[in-house]
Amino acid sequence: MPSRSQVQRLLADGLDYEEAGHRLGVPAGQAFLIATGLPADGGDTLTAAEQHRAGMPQESTQHLADPPAENPTGKDGTRRWLRRRAVTDRWMRQAAEQWDARPKGDRAPGDVHELTSVLTRDHDRVTGLLKQLKALPGVTKGGTGPDLARRESLVALIAQALESHEPAEQRHLWPAVRDALDTGDRLADQAVEQETEGMSTLTALRGTSPDSEEFDELAERLESQVRRHVAFEDAVFTRLRENLPQQDRERLGAEVVEAWQSAPTVPHPHGRQD
Repeated sequence: MPSRSQVQRLLADGLDYEEAGHRLGVPAGQAFLIATGLPADGGDTLTAAEQHRAGMPQESTQHLADPPAENPTGKDGTRRWLRRRAVTDRWMRQAAEQWDARPKGDRAPGDVHELTSVLTRDHDRVTGLLKQLKALPGVTKGGTGPDLARRESLVALIAQALESHEPAEQRHLWPAVRDALDTGDRLADQAVEQETEGMSTLTALRGTSPDSEEFDELAERLESQVRRHVAFEDAVFTRLRENLPQQDRERLGAEVVEAWQSAPTVPHPHGRQD
């Protein structure tokens, strides 16, 4: 542990706390604490005597307590290591060969009819795809060629799900919300605005190369937008269950499922068939 005299000697030589701490092998905030006996976060009200202690700078010391964070995943060396690791690891290669991102199970099982349950299950399938997308490294995190191809396939699967999910909500859910809830118009308008923003991001994402930083930025934006929209709809579903009779919700749920079942089947992005 450096002594107070060591820190103050370096300060007297014209160094700031960052450089003094670097030379002594301690964080800048710790160097400040050693020199002054005070925390660098400025959380305490200083007395006049403390303000004039040796080593007290004139400017704020908050930056010494909260140094800039460094993200190692953005370094070129880290990215190269991740690429080598993915290529040489037998289990990772085997998992990649068996990879199939499609959600398991029926989209709408026969025992699920009620509107909010049908839509919640579909939300879970979409958020599951988004979690896979987030888990796969993009180009900014050293993703390999296969990683980027899988991310592109996941985006295609998300698009397939939302291209039938959103129209079903706009045709069956939001009219019911407008009729059943006293604030239904406002809630429906807000939801449609969120859906429009999300679909705009998704359209841009589908038109962007997966080996670009823009793809990664759009993917993060889409994940955030969908997560926020799902949370919003969950709150609306709670109110709808309280205000719309069960039989009406069952009827609407059946109409949503029928719309999905009559929609054209879209092939898997990688050409796989069930």
